[in-house]
Amino acid sequence: MLLQLVMVFTLEATGGDVVAVADTTPYESVNQSEKLYSESADQTVQGVITDTRTVTLKDGAKFMQMDVETDRGIIPVHLGPVWYMDEYAERFDVNKGRSVSVVGSPSMVQGREVLVASEITNEDGQQRMRLRHPGGIPAWVGSEKTE
Repeated sequence: MLLQLVMVFTLEATGGDVVAVADTTPYESVNQSEKLYSESADQTVQGVITDTRTVTLKDGAKFMQMDVETDRGIIPVHLGPVWYMDEYAERFDVNKGRSVSVVGSPSMVQGREVLVASEITNEDGQQRMRLRHPGGIPAWVGSEKTE
Protein backbone atom coordinates (compact mmCIF):
# COMPACT_ATOMS: atom_id res chain seq x y z
CA MET A 1 0.00 0.00 0.00
CA LEU A 2 1.42 3.38 -1.03
CA LEU A 3 0.70 6.39 1.15
CA GLN A 4 1.14 9.93 -0.10
CA LEU A 5 1.92 12.70 2.37
CA VAL A 6 0.30 16.05 1.64
CA MET A 7 1.34 19.05 3.72
CA VAL A 8 -1.50 21.23 4.95
CA PHE A 9 -1.21 24.47 6.87
CA THR A 10 -3.17 27.55 7.72
CA LEU A 11 -2.22 30.97 6.42
CA GLU A 12 -3.20 33.75 8.77
CA ALA A 13 -4.41 36.01 5.94
CA THR A 14 -7.09 33.52 4.92
CA GLY A 15 -8.90 33.89 8.21
CA GLY A 16 -7.89 30.41 9.28
CA ASP A 17 -8.94 28.49 6.17
CA VAL A 18 -6.96 25.29 5.63
CA VAL A 19 -5.18 25.29 2.28
CA ALA A 20 -3.54 22.25 0.65
CA VAL A 21 0.02 22.90 -0.48
CA ALA A 22 0.64 22.36 -4.19
CA ASP A 23 3.64 20.06 -3.71
CA THR A 24 4.81 17.65 -1.04
CA THR A 25 8.54 18.39 -1.18
CA PRO A 26 10.39 21.43 0.20
CA TYR A 27 11.48 23.97 -2.38
CA GLU A 28 15.21 23.55 -2.79
CA SER A 29 15.94 24.46 -6.40
CA VAL A 30 15.09 27.15 -8.91
CA ASN A 31 14.07 24.30 -11.24
CA GLN A 32 11.19 23.48 -8.87
CA SER A 33 9.85 27.04 -8.95
CA GLU A 34 6.81 26.20 -11.07
CA LYS A 35 5.62 23.61 -8.49
CA LEU A 36 5.32 26.26 -5.78
CA TYR A 37 2.40 28.16 -7.22
CA SER A 38 -1.20 26.98 -7.41
CA GLU A 39 -3.58 29.32 -9.22
CA SER A 40 -6.58 27.56 -7.66
CA ALA A 41 -5.32 28.56 -4.19
CA ASP A 42 -4.79 32.24 -5.13
CA GLN A 43 -5.54 34.82 -2.49
CA THR A 44 -4.90 38.53 -2.14
CA VAL A 45 -3.30 40.24 0.84
CA GLN A 46 -2.82 43.95 1.35
CA GLY A 47 -0.45 45.62 3.72
CA VAL A 48 2.86 47.37 4.27
CA ILE A 49 6.29 45.90 3.54
CA THR A 50 8.13 45.58 6.85
CA ASP A 51 11.23 43.68 5.76
CA THR A 52 13.00 42.23 2.73
CA ARG A 53 15.63 39.51 2.59
CA THR A 54 17.50 37.19 0.28
CA VAL A 55 17.15 33.43 0.68
CA THR A 56 19.64 31.06 -0.90
CA LEU A 57 18.25 27.74 -2.08
CA LYS A 58 20.25 24.50 -1.91
CA ASP A 59 21.23 24.88 -5.57
CA GLY A 60 22.71 28.33 -4.82
CA ALA A 61 19.94 30.38 -6.48
CA LYS A 62 19.19 33.61 -4.57
CA PHE A 63 15.56 34.68 -4.22
CA MET A 64 14.00 37.78 -2.67
CA GLN A 65 11.37 37.53 0.02
CA MET A 66 9.50 40.26 1.88
CA ASP A 67 7.29 40.46 4.94
CA VAL A 68 3.96 42.24 4.55
CA GLU A 69 2.16 43.43 7.66
CA THR A 70 -1.57 42.91 7.15
CA ASP A 71 -4.57 43.35 9.45
CA ARG A 72 -4.15 39.63 10.22
CA GLY A 73 -0.42 39.72 11.01
CA ILE A 74 2.83 39.49 9.10
CA ILE A 75 2.78 37.38 5.94
CA PRO A 76 6.10 36.24 4.43
CA VAL A 77 5.97 36.63 0.63
CA HIS A 78 8.26 34.77 -1.79
CA LEU A 79 8.98 36.93 -4.85
CA GLY A 80 11.52 36.01 -7.53
CA PRO A 81 15.24 35.65 -8.19
CA VAL A 82 17.32 38.56 -6.93
CA TRP A 83 18.63 39.29 -10.45
CA TYR A 84 15.04 39.55 -11.76
CA MET A 85 13.93 41.78 -8.90
CA ASP A 86 16.99 44.00 -9.45
CA GLU A 87 16.16 44.37 -13.16
CA TYR A 88 12.69 45.62 -12.27
CA ALA A 89 13.78 47.81 -9.33
CA GLU A 90 13.29 51.06 -11.29
CA ARG A 91 9.78 50.04 -12.34
CA PHE A 92 8.67 48.48 -9.05
CA ASP A 93 10.49 48.84 -5.76
CA VAL A 94 9.90 46.66 -2.73
CA ASN A 95 11.17 49.08 -0.10
CA LYS A 96 10.16 48.88 3.55
CA GLY A 97 7.17 51.06 4.36
CA ARG A 98 5.56 50.70 0.94
CA SER A 99 1.89 49.71 0.77
CA VAL A 100 1.27 46.79 -1.58
CA SER A 101 -1.32 44.29 -2.70
CA VAL A 102 -0.04 40.75 -3.33
CA VAL A 103 -1.79 37.99 -5.26
CA GLY A 104 -0.31 34.59 -4.58
CA SER A 105 -0.76 31.09 -3.27
CA PRO A 106 0.50 29.49 -0.05
CA SER A 107 3.42 27.09 -0.18
CA MET A 108 6.58 26.05 1.66
CA VAL A 109 10.04 27.46 0.94
CA GLN A 110 12.90 25.95 2.94
CA GLY A 111 10.48 24.72 5.58
CA ARG A 112 8.79 28.12 6.01
CA GLU A 113 5.17 28.89 5.18
CA VAL A 114 5.06 31.68 2.59
CA LEU A 115 2.72 33.28 0.08
CA VAL A 116 4.25 32.71 -3.37
CA ALA A 117 3.52 35.92 -5.26
CA SER A 118 2.18 35.88 -8.78
CA GLU A 119 1.66 39.65 -8.88
CA ILE A 120 2.39 42.65 -6.70
CA THR A 121 0.76 46.05 -7.10
CA ASN A 122 1.45 49.33 -5.34
CA GLU A 123 -1.19 51.08 -3.27
CA ASP A 124 -2.58 53.31 -6.03
CA GLY A 125 -2.42 50.56 -8.68
CA GLN A 126 -0.06 52.54 -10.91
CA GLN A 127 2.77 50.00 -10.66
CA ARG A 128 2.35 46.27 -11.17
CA MET A 129 4.87 43.47 -11.38
CA ARG A 130 3.97 40.01 -12.66
CA LEU A 131 6.05 37.25 -11.13
CA ARG A 132 4.20 34.17 -12.37
CA HIS A 133 1.92 33.42 -15.26
CA PRO A 134 -1.23 31.29 -14.90
CA GLY A 135 -0.19 27.73 -14.22
CA GLY A 136 2.80 28.86 -12.18
CA ILE A 137 5.31 29.50 -14.94
CA PRO A 138 7.76 32.10 -13.60
CA ALA A 139 7.84 35.38 -15.53
CA TRP A 140 11.65 35.33 -15.50
CA VAL A 141 11.70 32.31 -17.82
CA GLY A 142 9.00 33.62 -20.15
CA SER A 143 8.29 36.60 -22.34
CA GLU A 144 8.73 39.13 -19.52
CA LYS A 145 12.39 38.24 -18.96
CA THR A 146 14.44 41.38 -19.57
CA GLU A 147 17.92 39.95 -20.22
